[in-house]
Amino acid sequence: MGKKSITIYDIAKEAGVSASMVSRVVSGKGSVSEGNRVRIQQILKENNFKPNAVARGLQQQRSKMIGFLLPHIANQYFSSVYYEFEKWASEQGFMTILFNGKNDWGTELKLLHIMEESRVEAIVIMGGNADAVEVPKEYYQEVTRINQTIPCVICGEQAGRFDCIGVHPDSQSAGELVKHLYSLGVESLGIFGGAEGTYPSVLKKNKFIETAREYNITMLQEWILGNSYDVADGAEAMKELLKEKKLPKAVCCINDHVAVGAINTAIAAGLKIPEDIAFTGYDGVEIASIIHPSITTMQYDYEQYGSKIFSAVEKLIQGKTCPNMTLIDSKMIIGESTQKNT
Repeated sequence: MGKKSITIYDIAKEAGVSASMVSRVVSGKGSVSEGNRVRIQQILKENNFKPNAVARGLQQQRSKMIGFLLPHIANQYFSSVYYEFEKWASEQGFMTILFNGKNDWGTELKLLHIMEESRVEAIVIMGGNADAVEVPKEYYQEVTRINQTIPCVICGEQAGRFDCIGVHPDSQSAGELVKHLYSLGVESLGIFGGAEGTYPSVLKKNKFIETAREYNITMLQEWILGNSYDVADGAEAMKELLKEKKLPKAVCCINDHVAVGAINTAIAAGLKIPEDIAFTGYDGVEIASIIHPSITTMQYDYEQYGSKIFSAVEKLIQGKTCPNMTLIDSKMIIGESTQKNT
């Protein structure tokens, strides 16, 4: 009887890893730690392993599809990044499938499984539970498992937690907005919006607070309001602030949508902006420039953002080396919400 053929399952057992990880090393696609890669390649060599014709055929089949998971499609920040990414992907012959996770980890998992079954070549994850301070255990396990066979790029600071490649903005730029307000003579500051359980929001708020302390700007707990990211949250936060006997001279909002809601409510209450109270937004989406007064904000280079994500995806698909983390540039746009138009 001839010797039994060695399979990837045999290799995986000997290496103490999953079969999917062996498959990634054989195909040269996806992310595998250097230690595991070297060990698997050594075992493959020792066993003179060569994938059979059927396996090679499966590896060579390409769907030319990329899955893109967002938490909220109506948010201009996410849609702006997706728009630029899709342009780059389509120019290279890829079809991008957009999935709306609704910021629900169960929904996100279902959509990730659909992508997996659809044989997408890569997955991009923005926001949602990948940004959670306390990531659900099952979500973490599934994302890391899927990443073993389908390369995943996470657009957030916690990409490394999932052993994924990361592309995201630098939250430290939040301090530049506080410095700008200080240069205008602002001595008291509030913060609107942002969920406490979301890691990027925590980092951004902490930077606001840290910089305010550095410049001796007064911040009271009752001026830190709101827990979401939409216009309604900004409006509700401003209504609560108006109940206070004393108002801060400025408010840093977690994003431009929250700033819009806050500004509209302040104007309706008879406040002059920025004379009575100034506001800053974040993200630099279109709504920040078309509202009156226009919003001072930190604006990302969305074309660069989309191209950097696609570059990471393309390298992973091709099995090339990719930086573990890539930061996206931002610049301050001065609007009428902090500086009166003269």
